[in-house]
Amino acid sequence: MLAAPTEYLLASGGDSRLYLDPVHLLNGYGCRPWPQPEIFTFASSTATLLSPRGFTAAAAAQQQLIELSAKLGLESACDLLLESVRQRIRSALKLDRAETEIVFSPSGTDSQVQALFIAQSILGGPVVNVIVASDETGSGTPCSTTGHHFNWVTAQGDVVPKEERIEGFPDDTTSIEIPLRDGLGRLQSPNAIDEQVMAAVERSITLGKRVILHVMDSSKFGSRCPSLECIEQIRVKRGPYVQIVVDACQIRLGRRRLRYYLSQNFLVLITGSKFFAGPPLSGALLIPPRVSERMSRVENIPAGLGLYTSRNDWPVAWHGIRSKLPSHPNVGQLLRWVAATEEMKAYFAVPQDFRFRALRIFSRIVPGMIAESANLELLPISDDASGDGIDDEEMALRTIFPFLVRCGGRRCSLEECSLIYRALNWDISNVLPRSAASQQRQVAAQCCHIGQPVTVKRPDRSEAGTLRISAGARVVSDSWSTAGLAASLRKLDGELDQVLTIIQKIEIIAQCFDAISEMDELRSLKAISRAPSLDGLAAGGLLPIALLNRSSDPVRSGSVRPRGMES
Repeated sequence: MLAAPTEYLLASGGDSRLYLDPVHLLNGYGCRPWPQPEIFTFASSTATLLSPRGFTAAAAAQQQLIELSAKLGLESACDLLLESVRQRIRSALKLDRAETEIVFSPSGTDSQVQALFIAQSILGGPVVNVIVASDETGSGTPCSTTGHHFNWVTAQGDVVPKEERIEGFPDDTTSIEIPLRDGLGRLQSPNAIDEQVMAAVERSITLGKRVILHVMDSSKFGSRCPSLECIEQIRVKRGPYVQIVVDACQIRLGRRRLRYYLSQNFLVLITGSKFFAGPPLSGALLIPPRVSERMSRVENIPAGLGLYTSRNDWPVAWHGIRSKLPSHPNVGQLLRWVAATEEMKAYFAVPQDFRFRALRIFSRIVPGMIAESANLELLPISDDASGDGIDDEEMALRTIFPFLVRCGGRRCSLEECSLIYRALNWDISNVLPRSAASQQRQVAAQCCHIGQPVTVKRPDRSEAGTLRISAGARVVSDSWSTAGLAASLRKLDGELDQVLTIIQKIEIIAQCFDAISEMDELRSLKAISRAPSLDGLAAGGLLPIALLNRSSDPVRSGSVRPRGMES
């Protein structure tokens, strides 16, 4: 297994979202587990294509793991490398205190299961999850936060009954959802959300419950809520009855704010695969020192927790928990985090002045491009919590831009946006009329990758789909040049030119929507919704054979490219 191609390992150790369509070799996010630098990618709100830099780092870590495993055994070798990844994350995020522990997982949704276990261990008693921005969080959140299976297969490869209780998690765990938008699709005011959060917490505690408050920072569309003032009031007034979990999976927050959350004993969910543009899936849970000290004494775990995690994911000092978990190191997850930390390193190697300048330019120009497009409509997002006294550095800038798409004068549905999403990732030049200009054909042939569609309600009670263009870390790190500011800005212009091409391609898709919807290639690009397991795919000769037959260097290899994806 360790000697398998790096791309094989990068596609392993995750749930069905990582499974590759055996025909097109795309996972559920429209990505492949090897670099595709020819594709324009601004999908960091969902999942970004793997960079050559990240792939090279993962391949080097794989070789190191092979050498260490020969000397120490696989489990000890993974422990050693994971500890180095923990330190890289602490260093990049300026969590220099070694007491801040990190629990790894395949995804942010898996981390929510881990957070539930930790919070229940601390709080005891029946638990209510108060989920803020419930309409802009992960689709698996309602299940994961209440201890239910959120997928039909786990990252360990176990087939499970989706939406049923994970064995060992209490039956009386419930949730209260507080959406950002009301039933008519209108954004609620920050004050209204704060009031609902306070009321839900007070009502739950009055009924004898303990509360896990899920704070959003930030959502799929870039929103942050509730306010810091609201969080502080709850912490001061009801601290012993409440454990706060911050959903910072996007990592679109300043490092000072992150340290503040940890100083208040909040658990913090992060990923390496959103803003920092590592390969999907890679999740982690940041644990403040006081919580870590308590968890190091915990001896019992829910029986079903081992379906979602192995002992290598947990800090070495948490002996009781680790002793109850299976010894199945998740090599794919480890390599994905290595790639992600390489992106973190590259991003923070860029001077802060340019990081701020690049994201500020992106945040000013991209919404203007969307506004100028005839068939795109920028979606408003809720007011953020800026001005609360915590410096978010360049992360105070808006970096996610959701928009509606019109086809034939009407807003596209979620299903229609899904088709547009797939068409962007495909050469559709063959549907253009013969009279189309060469520039249009060039745009139509360009493969592009943006944020997956999300549904929103509209004031007329209808539902529409939205797409997202986002600035990820690589907009900054790939633009920076040691040749000076002028050279860096020219490279940034190139990034913005790519965004313009994406918008132009969406316009072409909107104009040719009926013809594109009949393309057999796009119909077959739908993600695998049911499959036996990664091992099952191996036995069936699908995913692994397709990958193992590739050249050992996927960056240079031109093989196994489906029609329409030629570089």
